[in-house]
Amino acid sequence: MRTPLRRLLSLLLLATASAALLGLYPYRQALLPVADDLPTARQRLADHLSLYTPAGDGPFPTVLVFHGCSGQSPGFVDNVRDWLLPQGYALLFVDSFGARDIRDWHPVCDGKRLWGNERALDVYAALDLARAMPKVDRQRLALLGYSHGGWTVLDALAYDGAAGHGFPAAGDGALDGVRGAIAFYPYCGFPAHLRQGVAHSAPVLMFLGTADRITDPRQCLSAMEGLSPERLQVVQYAGAGHVFDQRSDLNTYQPGLAEDAHRQAQAFLQETLGTAP
Repeated sequence: MRTPLRRLLSLLLLATASAALLGLYPYRQALLPVADDLPTARQRLADHLSLYTPAGDGPFPTVLVFHGCSGQSPGFVDNVRDWLLPQGYALLFVDSFGARDIRDWHPVCDGKRLWGNERALDVYAALDLARAMPKVDRQRLALLGYSHGGWTVLDALAYDGAAGHGFPAAGDGALDGVRGAIAFYPYCGFPAHLRQGVAHSAPVLMFLGTADRITDPRQCLSAMEGLSPERLQVVQYAGAGHVFDQRSDLNTYQPGLAEDAHRQAQAFLQETLGTAP
């Protein structure tokens, strides 16, 4: 009797393991990304950076902007430029999808391709490239990420140049010059590395909507609860959904909340980067 029972249990275990593997198969690109490194990432991103500067010669304090999982649309760029460029900061938009020839954003939003912990390498590469730009003040840099881009920025701070998901260590100076980071409604669930702690000391300003059904704000509150008030400011908007700060297909735009968030973000940048020239 024992032998048939053992065979049955073995078959059940094999069936369970096979089902689990089949369930993970659609996520293979995200789970097992192609090995990457900083020089390759710099080369990939070089033609996919867009720098906007105020009038004048500079160098200007600069905000590096990372789009969400639906990509870097012209409307997204215009929105950020409209509220931030007049404040005197240069803006460097980082098109992670263009750099990888990603034309269908759905697999990224579904978690089947390019997790934020893999994309964190783009932050280090973009910073490297930005520091070589004459109009960029390499000592006064900030990171701004939206949704998937917020996850990307926070994981870059969490790794702080150490080896990450699919890439080797970028080095101790990977975040040199970064004085602050802003994350709008970021993803903070598994497998975000930020859940293990944020190693870099730059202060973070995070905007969350309590009615967000795309990213769970409770995961961010839980993941970041170990940071002191000096390192983390959290602004929660009651009843706000995902992408509350700009027009989108989600129809969650709330102009009053957007204006308030932009005002607080501008104050944060003035405090961390100093007054723009």
